[in-house]
Amino acid sequence: MPRTLSIDMLAQKNKEHNRPVELYQIFLDEATLYLAMYPKDIEFFDENGNPQTYYAAALARTTIETNVETKVDQCDVTIDNVTREMSAYIANTEFVGRKIKILKVFLDADRKILTLPSRPAFEISVDGAALEYNENHIVIFDGVMDAPVINQQQMKVTVVSKLDTLDRKLPARTYQVQCPWQFGDTETCGKTVPDKSGNIDSISADHMTINDATITEATDYWKHGEITIGNESRVITESGSGFVKVEYPFSVDVQAGDPFEMLAGCDKSYEGSHGCQHWGNTQYYGGFLSIPEIRDIREVG
Repeated sequence: MPRTLSIDMLAQKNKEHNRPVELYQIFLDEATLYLAMYPKDIEFFDENGNPQTYYAAALARTTIETNVETKVDQCDVTIDNVTREMSAYIANTEFVGRKIKILKVFLDADRKILTLPSRPAFEISVDGAALEYNENHIVIFDGVMDAPVINQQQMKVTVVSKLDTLDRKLPARTYQVQCPWQFGDTETCGKTVPDKSGNIDSISADHMTINDATITEATDYWKHGEITIGNESRVITESGSGFVKVEYPFSVDVQAGDPFEMLAGCDKSYEGSHGCQHWGNTQYYGGFLSIPEIRDIREVG
């Protein structure tokens, strides 16, 4: 499908000299990063047409190309990591499968409509004026990110076109009864995960039972969930009035008075004790209700 370009973009791309700048939209779960491959910040628009600042960043990418085996487009994007910002993002953010969009804009402009009292509108050339119009951009790549590779100087991530389905064997998901979605994921599960926080009243000698009087939910309400104390997290195997029990002991550093945070869990079933039916979320069930029995054709008369 051919690209549809605005009047300004057509004029700029046909010039003998122009000043293109690439803008990057990186769509993470917690936030969207807006970066400009330029020494200064660029004022333009976001994916919804709202004014947005694209912050100056040391970016680079390889040529976007399709190989001889007719695989889809891909390129490598490199982001400077000197300030360790990318290390922090990778440590706390999921990059794999998240979308990235690369835009091209031009700093020069051919158009600016001016209206003065008692005079008709007219056009003049104003430097940078094209950035005031959302249509003045070209989407040069739109894809999803693979696992990033990072060192002290930079982060590199491979970006693959969203049309990467040429080699995919359908159905793309495993044919299974168990739901594959992450409990609480906004794009798949749709359920808000119940949580609770408090302070430990006491802990058992084996460091597997956490006691707290504020735990008043029904028996096994927190089963299949997770409890975090400090930097340690454990899966909850049992819960009741005033306690939860975990599958693996906490370290001896965990003591009475320490704060804790709990998240409820799902057993990934449709109608199990802690599945979609229990959480009133059957419309988002991602598994299959049944799997047909495999029949030996030799037994069919």
